[in-house]
Amino acid sequence: MKIIVASAMEAGSHFAHAINTVKMAQGFARVGHDVTVLCWRSRQGKIASEQLSQSYGLTAPLRWVQLPHFFGKRWLFFLWCLPVLRRVKPDMVFARHYTLPWLSSKLGITTVAESHAHPDNRSPLFLRMVKATHHPAFALWVTISHRLADHYRSLGVPSEKLIVLPDAVDLSLFRRPSQLPPSPYSDRGPHVVYAGHLYDYKGIPTILETAAQLPDIQFHLVGGWSEDVARQQKRAQELGLANVTFHGLKPHAEMPPYMWHADVLLLPPSQHHPSAFWTSPVKLGEYLASGRPLVVTSIPAMCDWLTDEEVEFVEPDNAQAMAKGIMALLSDPDYAVRLGQAGQTKAQTFSFTYRAERILERIAL
Repeated sequence: MKIIVASAMEAGSHFAHAINTVKMAQGFARVGHDVTVLCWRSRQGKIASEQLSQSYGLTAPLRWVQLPHFFGKRWLFFLWCLPVLRRVKPDMVFARHYTLPWLSSKLGITTVAESHAHPDNRSPLFLRMVKATHHPAFALWVTISHRLADHYRSLGVPSEKLIVLPDAVDLSLFRRPSQLPPSPYSDRGPHVVYAGHLYDYKGIPTILETAAQLPDIQFHLVGGWSEDVARQQKRAQELGLANVTFHGLKPHAEMPPYMWHADVLLLPPSQHHPSAFWTSPVKLGEYLASGRPLVVTSIPAMCDWLTDEEVEFVEPDNAQAMAKGIMALLSDPDYAVRLGQAGQTKAQTFSFTYRAERILERIAL
């Protein structure tokens, strides 16, 4: 089957939605389909397929079509997709875009759309996609939370066209190997690690406050745009922290060793952000696959997917609770191992291949 996976992302982007889009394409390829990724060309020009495969850590063959970039004109993406649809004649379109699913389903192409649009989204393009779900060829809307699915249903999306699946993990890249590569950490541990963007609502202030309470433990923050790294470094300096290292943004394919060599992994989203009710972080599946124990804040979205037999839950936005959770794992290695093993088992249902199979089962292709 010929599948087009499309998103108005730049080729080579390491935003979460871009990584998810490319890895979904790989998931469909791994179950035996001919997959083309349709996206914008990078601002630096066209990127070779081999370079993209290396950057994203891909192990399944994908074709790439990189469209000329019209900055600030994301809605034009669907028009540039039209000649590609006519040339490729796909059996299915999987789109992370509001307008393309309207077009492809109107053309009679079996269409699956993925959207995590927030409940306050009332944009005309989003609402047009909602109406497009009544096209016969619009087969499925994929989202990451039952709360979001309930909202889309209230807007008129048919229940039978909604499926809830968490953001996924590339197990071939993040599964813990029997023999680890060299550690990326030069100092002595224990190493407590956060991997991801450094926005405040991700819980970074709480991590820094926790580091101040545990000066003998090394905290590592891997990721973040340069301006966010600078802002959080300034905050760490103001707190007088000598046990926090900012590693900056890394290519996706380079991330696994940072997790494999962690003693504890942190997933501390704040409760003071609307996404606490529906978030499904990319790093969750990656963390679970790494086999390392997790400290996770008990926001509603995390409680939807995890149990206290798989992670150490702690109160959100509470540095004392986080410090206590970290010490519970560091002081009881057997407990930490049990959580890590349970996480690896859970990761099997978070894989992109598993996700692709569930989607194809629902649309019977």
